[in-house]
Amino acid sequence: MRRTFLYGLMTAALVAGATTSPRAQGSTQTLVAVLTGGAEAPTAVNTGAHGKATITIDQATGEVTWVIDVFNYPSGLTASHIHVGSPGTAGPVIIDFAPTAIGVSGPFRLSGSTRAFAARPAQGIRSMEEAMIAIAAGNTYVNVHSQANPGGEIRGQLCPTSGGDNRFNGIALCSPQPQ
Repeated sequence: MRRTFLYGLMTAALVAGATTSPRAQGSTQTLVAVLTGGAEAPTAVNTGAHGKATITIDQATGEVTWVIDVFNYPSGLTASHIHVGSPGTAGPVIIDFAPTAIGVSGPFRLSGSTRAFAARPAQGIRSMEEAMIAIAAGNTYVNVHSQANPGGEIRGQLCPTSGGDNRFNGIALCSPQPQ
């Protein structure tokens, strides 16, 4: 009787594991964006500044973590955040990095994490989960704004390598950038 119960319990666990949705299989995903002035939209910015953004989204905790390394920044930092939008289009902010190093130039690093987001119902962002799905799918970009270019000095699309790399919903809306 005990053996039958254990076999039944193991079978139920295997079935539950086999039918788990992709979302539950991995609650974190890391995306990288190459930041350049040429990626700014609607008009490219001629700048020597460049950088790399590494964004990690954790669906289990509802947290977005970032590390942004910027080089050759010519004028003072004014803001940095994640916008919702496809490559070549400008979109609204959904995650604000709230940098404390306002006014910094040259090389610098921004890092932090948040559970806060700005709802953008017109873009389909009504919850942090929807913000994370947009990030995971490649429908967002990182923008670093400066005093000389308040609309954005450098920008890069956050893109999964393929739909299979998007553990949230299996969709890739953009093509990855060269690293």
